[in-house]
Amino acid sequence: MTVDVASKSPGLVSLFNDPNQVITLDANFLIPPDRQISSVKGIPFSLFQTCWLDPIFVTFPQLAIHEAVHDELVSLDIKAFIQAKVNESPPQIIIHKDSELTAVEYMLRDSIEAKIFPYTRYDPQINNREERGEVKTLAYIAVQKPKRF
Repeated sequence: MTVDVASKSPGLVSLFNDPNQVITLDANFLIPPDRQISSVKGIPFSLFQTCWLDPIFVTFPQLAIHEAVHDELVSLDIKAFIQAKVNESPPQIIIHKDSELTAVEYMLRDSIEAKIFPYTRYDPQINNREERGEVKTLAYIAVQKPKRF
C-alpha cells in the first residue's frame, strides 16, 4: 500500500474540523484484537475499553452502527458495552435502522446492496452473516444522511 504523505487526507481533516459529525462504524472497530503475542493471548475487553473504546466515544460523540452490525456482536462484553451506550440518556450511539428509511430510500438501499454484495462473502438470498454488516452499512449510508441526536 502506498501512502501519500504529500497531501492531507480529506476524511481525516474533516474529522479534525468537526468531531461531532456522525461516524458510522463496522463491528471490527468494536472487537478487541485477538492475536497471539508471545505468551499473551489477545487483549482483555476491560483494557480494550479503557484504552480504545472509551477515548473514541469521548472524542467522537456521534458514533453509529447499523442494526446488522449490532446483531453481529457476539461477545457478551461488547454487547453489554453497546447496550449501555444505547440505554444512556441521551443515547451515546446511533443505531441505523433500515425500517427508518423512506420507501424510496429503502428501494435505493436494496439497489445499492445488490451492486455491492457480489464483491463480498455476503449473500442476501441466504442472509448469511459473513460481511452482512459491512454490506448493509454501506448501502444504508449511501442513501441516508444519518440523523443527529
